[in-house]
Amino acid sequence: MFAIILKDIRIYTNTRKYRLIQYVILIALALLLFSVLVDFYAQGIDKQQEGIASDVGKRTYSIMIICLLIMQFIVINHGVAAFTMERASLHHKERNWVKKSSYDPLLGLTPLHNWRIVVGKMAAVVFWTLWGIWLIIPLFVLSYYVGGLDMIQLVKCGTVILGNIIFFTIIGMSIAQWFPPTPAKGISYGLVLTLTFLPQFPISPFNNITWFNVLSPLSAMFSILGSAETYLWVWHVCLICILCFISIPILVRQMR
Repeated sequence: MFAIILKDIRIYTNTRKYRLIQYVILIALALLLFSVLVDFYAQGIDKQQEGIASDVGKRTYSIMIICLLIMQFIVINHGVAAFTMERASLHHKERNWVKKSSYDPLLGLTPLHNWRIVVGKMAAVVFWTLWGIWLIIPLFVLSYYVGGLDMIQLVKCGTVILGNIIFFTIIGMSIAQWFPPTPAKGISYGLVLTLTFLPQFPISPFNNITWFNVLSPLSAMFSILGSAETYLWVWHVCLICILCFISIPILVRQMR
């Protein structure tokens, strides 16, 4: 399993597309931070002159956290690609998957159990994504200097993001077992975007279903960043963990 993790991480590291994605996310978040900070700071000066308090740091980093969560949707693509790379060499007659595959023939000859392959590939996607987040940590160090989010809030937000990275990866890997790469990505993104954003709109009956709102990572973030903090994020993390533990055995049984 450790060899599978190293193999996939090397693929991500040596592939220009994946490196470019990380650089784009880092640059986009850095530009967003400084542009929003300058804008909110200018608005804060005007409000202070009018005698209105303005929490510039908290508003700035709240937007940063939400954008960071949304940008992690890219792991769905990695989750789909994790299995299509292997299936490409097993289905030689289906389109031109073989030309796009990074399949290692030795993997099919090793006496590895399916659960080791599943967990190894899932761990590779998670580690690669966390490495990209680690590059962004210096941007959050500035939170102490501009009066942004405190450490407890950042840890809570990090827990939500980590849980959803794992969950998004499992969704992509599971749907990739049933569909070719392109339809699998479309279905995976459609499912995740629906669960994330639909509870935020006043559409009946979705806005009245409590568990549907708990499943939304965006609602969990709002519960942490809001002025009246609730425990919705705790229920969200617990539900995500339960779904992950249920989905992994099913995913292992689906492997063919």
